[in-house]
Amino acid sequence: MNKLLDNYIFNDRMRYESHHLVYCYADEEEPVQIGGFLGAALLCVLLVNTEEGERRGISFSTEQEQDELFKRYEQEVINDDWGHLYAEIHQLNDADIQLAVSEIELSDLCPNMRQLSIAMNMTTRYMQHLVIEVYGEHIWEYERWTIPFAQWLFNAGHAETFRQRILTADWMDPAMVNAFAEPHGPTDEPTFIFGGEDAEDIIRRYWEWRWDIARRQAAETPDAKQQLAEEREIILTEETNYRFLEDDLRQLPTDTQKLFRKWMSRWTAFVTDKLASTAKDSFPEQQRQTRVKQELFPDAVTPCPEPNKYTLVRDYIHDRSQYDEAFRDYFNSHTLIDFCEQLTLLFGWYVNPNSLGKSLKRGKK
Repeated sequence: MNKLLDNYIFNDRMRYESHHLVYCYADEEEPVQIGGFLGAALLCVLLVNTEEGERRGISFSTEQEQDELFKRYEQEVINDDWGHLYAEIHQLNDADIQLAVSEIELSDLCPNMRQLSIAMNMTTRYMQHLVIEVYGEHIWEYERWTIPFAQWLFNAGHAETFRQRILTADWMDPAMVNAFAEPHGPTDEPTFIFGGEDAEDIIRRYWEWRWDIARRQAAETPDAKQQLAEEREIILTEETNYRFLEDDLRQLPTDTQKLFRKWMSRWTAFVTDKLASTAKDSFPEQQRQTRVKQELFPDAVTPCPEPNKYTLVRDYIHDRSQYDEAFRDYFNSHTLIDFCEQLTLLFGWYVNPNSLGKSLKRGKK
């Protein structure tokens, strides 16, 4: 196959060399050099339907032909360390800066508007291809599953903020390209809205991954059935507790905190239901599913108690009731079962009404 990016002289003002489209717009000025895939795309459209274009085998009328062109480009620029996302972003940014300083337009390099549009569209498609290559079509392809679900969700929420911005970028917007060329740090506020994803699908996929790990680990032991039964209880405790994230959550806006807790409420109900369906007798007290609207939320005054420490739960109720009128009214006006459902959502671990009831009675003696 002929080289796609061989050197070529267009005229006394423009040539292609060393993987750059070089445009000499004024004799006394440094020429503008357009590198990266944008330079290659401009070369292709300028040579299409010419003898030189035929010699190089340039064709891009279909997506399949464009994909083949992308592969050829990456093969030929590998020694320049191009053909990957951040290298191409910097090439685009450099081209934008040179054009702005020189006060010329891409149309000066490619006066045919139809050809220019094709080159820009191909460049945009190639950049989108590179973004998907790095950030994935789905959030779980970029942010790999982590135990427990709460930790994965927290990490994914931070990753998704930048991920959505770069997935929807306009690569022909110089200001946007420049923003991506600058290093980005952990300053973005997280979002727990994952573009194009269904919440139930994310939860289901995580569960399938988590449960597969449990089954494979159990299969490696002499008593796989007993080990899996024990693993169910471990999963329930581990996967419904997100108290370890409370300090981080308090740093987020209130609405963001609420959205995270809604995710965890839905996940808690889902995982409890799944574990109950795999072994109905393993934890009968968890059979009542928590599918109510969350009305009680953690505050910055009284820390949530550790899992299964019902004396601490009793103290929590007493302390918070001293200053939180809404909390006190909910406790006094609802059944213990309803109240425990709210505490389960509030603490991130299952609160057993029977255990709490006994603790409250002991506290009255």
